[in-house]
Amino acid sequence: MKRALLLAGLLLAGCKVGDDYVRPPLEAPQRFEFASGEAQLEARWWRQFEDPTLDALIERALRDNLELEIALARLREARAIITIAGGEGRPQADAGGSFARREASTEVAFGQFFPPNANSFHSAGFRASWELDLFGRVARGVEAASAEYDMALEDVHATLVMVCADLARHYVELRGFEEQLDVLARELALQADTAELVRSRVRAGLEDELALARIEGLIASTRARAPQLERERAARQHALATLLGVWPRDLVEQLEAGRRGLTPPAALTAGAPAQLLERRPDVRRAERELARASAQSAQARAELYPRISLAAALGLESERLDDLFQSGARTWSAGPSFTLPLLRGGLLRAGIAVRTAQAEAAALRYAQAGLAALADAETALAAWSRAGERVRELESARVADQRAELLAQERYSNGLENFLSVLDARRSLLASESQLAAARSEHAAAAVAVYRALGGGWESEVEGLIAAR
Repeated sequence: MKRALLLAGLLLAGCKVGDDYVRPPLEAPQRFEFASGEAQLEARWWRQFEDPTLDALIERALRDNLELEIALARLREARAIITIAGGEGRPQADAGGSFARREASTEVAFGQFFPPNANSFHSAGFRASWELDLFGRVARGVEAASAEYDMALEDVHATLVMVCADLARHYVELRGFEEQLDVLARELALQADTAELVRSRVRAGLEDELALARIEGLIASTRARAPQLERERAARQHALATLLGVWPRDLVEQLEAGRRGLTPPAALTAGAPAQLLERRPDVRRAERELARASAQSAQARAELYPRISLAAALGLESERLDDLFQSGARTWSAGPSFTLPLLRGGLLRAGIAVRTAQAEAAALRYAQAGLAALADAETALAAWSRAGERVRELESARVADQRAELLAQERYSNGLENFLSVLDARRSLLASESQLAAARSEHAAAAVAVYRALGGGWESEVEGLIAAR
């Protein structure tokens, strides 16, 4: 009796083949080398730039970005696949009917003794079956499909990070090119005033033609930089439009209305490296890929075991359609069945080997993803730190060049220097102003790269996006 009860319990509960999946741990250092704090990363990190236009553009992109819509469509597809995978373990029922008319052949042996005649056959009924997933083949398939859904979900997370980071990067670069164009406009205005002064001195005989040629050459050289900056600015505007799913001209008014200089965050909160590994969508996706491979490996092993099903059928059969619904036309059947693979030419064992190798490769990719994520974050943090140092050095250089230009102008006005020294001082000041504007943009872009490497920007957005779709 006890053995019978134990067998009944096993039949009801099933016995999954293979070990249940357990996520392997990833090692991480205690802290980042170039981070300024270990507090939790702020989800909406772009607000640290304190730019309302940037905030509005990102909110708009989260509603209208096409890549995000594609990722959400794939997520819905993966959700449906879970239902398909689980359907094999649920009872199946069909209804049907048929009609056939048959006449025996006279060319076979029995046709020589029995005259051929035509018979009609009518049938209608229901058939139900249920595979008992005793060895976990279906359950492992559901686990694999669920991991596939989680992978699609991490793709949504990764797309959110990409959209926010790419939009912020293009935006800060656009503002950087605008600042460089503003510097260029101020320099051209100053150079035009200087050229007019030199012309007056040439007419008065106080200066030679060489000084005038020099300042005119400087003006032409300065103007030559404008088309390149305008081209780069237009490229960033077009990139923003693509991320927002609009035409570039539709952004002109909004960008002009919110035009301002950007100030990158003075300090970045990176969180702990262990938090990074829990947050990065690519690491999380690699872990889910490992879970899927583990389930598929166990599912392949379950193919070696019998498939046991319960089936039942209830129907009506008769030779005449008029008799189909008579009581004597009823037929039914019920009972278990099983299939056991005996000879498959090594296909099942080869399938197990394939799935095992795939699981081993997935485990290595998971470990590699963790290492790459930590290296990516450290590199981005180092780049941001060095970009900040460059900005500070260029600010000092600009102050020194401003003072040098002022002194050169005073000495020229007092007749102590020729005009070439003034031109040289102004070239240096122009270079400092332009380099500083570019360095500020690079510093802001480096901050965006840090937040992208840290995997931030999706925690507070994704649930709302999924619910809205």
